[in-house]
Amino acid sequence: MMTKMNARAWAKFPGAVACFVNLAAWDLLLRYSILSLTAAFAVMALAASGVAGNDLEIRRDVEFARPSGVSLKLDAYLHKSAGPHPAIVFVHGGGFVAGDKADYSHDLFDPLVDAAFSSFSVNYRLAPTHPFPAPTDDVESAIAWIKQNAVPLRIDPARLVLAGPSAGGLLVSYVGARHRAENSIAAVVSMFGEHDLLLRVSEDPCCVDGRAIARPKGGCISGGLAALLGFAEVTPAREARLKEASAVTHVHQDMPPYLLIHGTRDFGVPFEQSVSMHEAMRTVGADVTLLPVVGGGHGNWSKSQWDGVRRVLTDWLTHRVTGP
Repeated sequence: MMTKMNARAWAKFPGAVACFVNLAAWDLLLRYSILSLTAAFAVMALAASGVAGNDLEIRRDVEFARPSGVSLKLDAYLHKSAGPHPAIVFVHGGGFVAGDKADYSHDLFDPLVDAAFSSFSVNYRLAPTHPFPAPTDDVESAIAWIKQNAVPLRIDPARLVLAGPSAGGLLVSYVGARHRAENSIAAVVSMFGEHDLLLRVSEDPCCVDGRAIARPKGGCISGGLAALLGFAEVTPAREARLKEASAVTHVHQDMPPYLLIHGTRDFGVPFEQSVSMHEAMRTVGADVTLLPVVGGGHGNWSKSQWDGVRRVLTDWLTHRVTGP
């Protein structure tokens, strides 16, 4: 477990990034910043080529599950060729209380069409009406439906990639580490999500909603996280629920490879969250790559930073999922 952050630590690191003060994180930043900076200024041929509209068959509002009478739907962007094709399963963000499958990140994932990927953007039940584990159960249901319909969808069920930003980053990270046996996936791409909730609630200063504040008495819990968990203050009795909902709790050597993408100046979900997941996976011998977006916030990155992320993402998926 990393050392808990505190306000005094800032005095030792003038100009350091808020909510990112431990030595392990600095070491990782130094090791990976060259990769991030190089990618950020590279010209990406796939992005430049664009995606032709007739490359894909688009199916919208396809119901994949109906838990407790709630209709869950997905949008499918399917390669027209015979396949079977690898596929992205995108899980939207929105603080667990908002967002929709329409928020699919076309700019990031459309270039993968040239690498033969199809994709799905899925909805899930939202908090506080549907707290944890309802959203992760819904992601599992989406995976199961796609696998069951792999043939008509022209999808390779052994090459599904879970991907999501922010709240979606937590959900895909959790499901990737603790999916049902029949829902095996090929890889996980978690972007600026939370992975270690015990560490999260201990943060001081507390980074929430784009700013750093003194840690509240009940712990560092954003409104969205409180809605997901069903409580806004941490007590000893509630720590077990925090641990259960944390992907770091469930890491194991045979979990799918992870690509963790996170801005180092993120005041919504601190960069340290991805560092903690990276360290936990490395400790058990799992395959994990951490890509710091140097100077980037909570997804509000510059064009050159996004171009770099697309390049690394495409290269990583090509290596891990589609082969060299």
